[in-house]
Amino acid sequence: MANNDIICRPTLDTFIRFGIVLAAFLGFGIYFFYDAAIGYRKANEVYYSYRAFAQLGDKATTSYRSDNWETERRSSPLIETRTVNEEPAAADDEHIYPLPANCEAARTCPPETYNFQAMAKSWNDCWLAYTARMKYPSQPADHPYDEAAIREQWYAGGVCMAISAALLFLVIRTARRVMALRGDTVTAAGLTFSIADITRLDLRQWGKGFKGIAYATVNGRKVRLDGMTYGGFDPKKGEPADVFMKALLARYQGEVLEYEET
Repeated sequence: MANNDIICRPTLDTFIRFGIVLAAFLGFGIYFFYDAAIGYRKANEVYYSYRAFAQLGDKATTSYRSDNWETERRSSPLIETRTVNEEPAAADDEHIYPLPANCEAARTCPPETYNFQAMAKSWNDCWLAYTARMKYPSQPADHPYDEAAIREQWYAGGVCMAISAALLFLVIRTARRVMALRGDTVTAAGLTFSIADITRLDLRQWGKGFKGIAYATVNGRKVRLDGMTYGGFDPKKGEPADVFMKALLARYQGEVLEYEET
């Protein structure tokens, strides 16, 4: 590298900004995928378990006696899967509300329902004991989630992951690029060209009001000179991007567009 070469590398701030946005989209993508694979199904289990507790509590206080209550509860599931999928549906669409693959409530009633007197006195207390043991939320969702809602979560997660992949590509591409001036040769936006090939420099976005972006017209094509991403304007580091532009202007003899100050 010649002593007068100016090499502007990506700034740390650029990678921090990329990192924040990338982490946000990755986080949302994982969150959506979790809901699609686990969260919504678990919410359905809580929703229908709560409804089953309420129905059992109503039976215990109105129409059942204690004679065979415990025996019947031990041999019956808390949630009847058939009932779950008989929710009111659209005219031409049968709604299905998936439960977790290992849904315990679809196989058996929990011990908290065995005590007839306790269920008759306060089924809600039995429900709270059940959710505390299972580490479930005591307050169910307002509604269950059908397969259409779960598909939406998969789609949303996929979109977030696609954006994350695009951002990761930009990070890698940015890290591999520089904005440089080596003699009369310019490197920017992944291209290398001679100063003599530039027919116009647009500096209207480089000034103090909106600092950091310029465009060089090279053989009819606009090439972005991004001083905010490459080099930067940190006075502690000597404002590398400004040094690059001043050196370029010192060697360039063509048209320059700038905002006029009145």
